[in-house]
Amino acid sequence: MTAPNPKRQKEAWAKLDRAFIDAENCWVIHYSCESFYERPEGRSPRITSIATRKLDSGQTISFSIHQIAERRGVRFDGIEQSYDELEKLMLDEFYAHVGAHRGMRYLHWNMRDINYGFAAIEHRYRVLGGDPIVIENERKIDLSRPTFMA
Repeated sequence: MTAPNPKRQKEAWAKLDRAFIDAENCWVIHYSCESFYERPEGRSPRITSIATRKLDSGQTISFSIHQIAERRGVRFDGIEQSYDELEKLMLDEFYAHVGAHRGMRYLHWNMRDINYGFAAIEHRYRVLGGDPIVIENERKIDLSRPTFMA
């Protein structure tokens, strides 16, 4: 194991401090998806829910397939036949939220690639016919990395 680099640690703490100082412009984000494993057809995992939490107020906004289904009157046993439509509607709402809050920063845990991350959400939205608003890497703070770099 390599020894901690004091300069990089200092830079990481400074970046995190800036996020908390500007907490009104920072969201914490997490999402869930289908299993990454047992995908014999090769399709990317469906995004099932996304939650964003405002860092300053703690207010949470959730987007989920099941919320969309309930609002549309889709019975639980009918969700599977409508998954693509419901996932697309959920992602429509998520990206409307992102678009209404441009310039925000996003604290996340390891959401940094096409398998699990912002790119995976963007990909699923494109697959379903959407046009995602891409959040710039400079606006992402990955807390799972020792330097909190995007």
